[in-house]
Formats: sequence, C-alpha cells, structure tokens
Amino acid sequence: MTERPPTREREAARLYLTNLNVIRKNINDKSDLLHFYAKVQTSRSKTRSAYTLMDPGASYCYIDTTYARQLGLSFRHAGRMIIVTAGAKHPPKDRYQVWLNGCIRGRMGNYADVTSWYTVFDLKCTYNIIVGKNWHSRTRHLVDSDNVMHLLDVDWSLLTDSRPAFVPRLSLKGL
Repeated sequence: MTERPPTREREAARLYLTNLNVIRKNINDKSDLLHFYAKVQTSRSKTRSAYTLMDPGASYCYIDTTYARQLGLSFRHAGRMIIVTAGAKHPPKDRYQVWLNGCIRGRMGNYADVTSWYTVFDLKCTYNIIVGKNWHSRTRHLVDSDNVMHLLDVDWSLLTDSRPAFVPRLSLKGL
C-alpha cells in the first residue's frame, strides 16, 4: 500500500502567465507553439503563403482582417461574437467569416487540407491564420516532441483488444 503525500503536496498546482508577447514572425525563434507556412488561395485563384498557428485551444479558425482583405476574400455576416484572448475580454461585435482554401505541405510533399470557414479578427499581424478547435476535433492527429504533427488514419487490420490502431498518413514539420 502506498502512502498518500501530505496535504500540502496534494494541493492543486497554479499556473501564472505573465507575458504572452513572445510570438514573432521569425522562424529562427524556438517556441513551443506549433506553426507552419500554409498555402492559401486568393479570390483570383492565385496562391499565397500564410503564417499559420495550429491552436487546438482556439474555438474556431481565424484569419487576420488585413490578410483576408489582401486575399480579396468575400466576407459573410455570421451573427455576433464575444472574444476572449489571453484573458482579455473584447466587447461584443459583428462576426464575419470567409471561406479559405488552404493546405500545409507535409514532409514527403503531400498536403494536409485546412480549408474551412475562418472568422475574421484582428490578429495584430502576428499570424495570418489560426487553425482552431473545429479543425482539430475532426482531424485525428498527434504532435511529437520534435514539433511534428502526424495526421492519423484508422487501420482496422491492426486490432488490439477489439480497438482499431491509428497509423500516421502524413507528417507535418513545424517551424
């Protein structure tokens, strides 16, 4: 029988975030954030590069307002929204979305699709797009300690305890 630690050691841990201004557009910065360059389409079907953050904590996919205008994408009104970013609550405002065709190139030259409706928001030019929870919830994936995202497929031939196995189908190396 194992002994329980004293009460003081069992108390919940606390996390204090004092500075969230560590994000830069310099690919030489070593960050724990998973980011990529995605290939996106303009309204005239030309391709552009988009500095992309993969953020499973973001409620939706977001695109920077200025960047969406530069791409010439059509805005659609999608109701109202309240946004909370890094603890700062923004006043309610109209929500606009754009349809964005995009993909991220894998290590072997294949692509992961990030096409979706993106909510338009001023990302302060830190990132062009943020791929949020709605993409992460429908895409089986895992991220390893080398900042590589592996997209997974179900392999029913490798059943273990009547459960399917997941095998990588595409690997994306973060910046």
